[in-house]
Amino acid sequence: MPRGRPKGSKNKPKVDTPVVKQEVKLIENKSTTKGKRGRKPKVKVADVQVFETTEIEQEEYSTTEQFNPFEVTQDICECELQPVYEWNNIIQPAEDATTKLGFYSSTRFPIKANKLVYPVMAYITADVQKYRSAGMSDKQIYSGCINYLTKTQSKNKLKRLGDLYPLCYTIKDNKIAATFFTTERKSKMFWGEGG
Repeated sequence: MPRGRPKGSKNKPKVDTPVVKQEVKLIENKSTTKGKRGRKPKVKVADVQVFETTEIEQEEYSTTEQFNPFEVTQDICECELQPVYEWNNIIQPAEDATTKLGFYSSTRFPIKANKLVYPVMAYITADVQKYRSAGMSDKQIYSGCINYLTKTQSKNKLKRLGDLYPLCYTIKDNKIAATFFTTERKSKMFWGEGG
């Protein structure tokens, strides 16, 4: 927004105010380098350190696999969902903090289904070595765990997990980090809400 009177206005002040001139003295000398303006760089080229790069050994994880979640399998492996705190130990939980069995994920997956499904992330504990020695692959173990959790869940509406469909997993020791789908949008057994 313009200040003062507009250009070309004939309303000029009638009283002339005297202009006071002051002398300005140079307190500091100008820098001796010509052509460079502004702040000096904080890091000089000589101050940069080069570090050696070394390879870090990765922990042994089973590869993350993803498959058709609506594929019907008959495998059943006994397991249970591991309880987690709301912020999954990112924020230190209080002593009397409640736990639930997983988290609703806000990730959108490009999956076409006949019914609405919502992604859930959870940890599943099972005796993986026992099932591997029985000749089952990791994929069969994971889908068997999801089948077991679907069939053995409570009939109570408040403790219901919904119909579970496997999506992807990673196995470390006897713990499976799993992402699966559920048909329940607001299960009280998981943190958050399906969206």
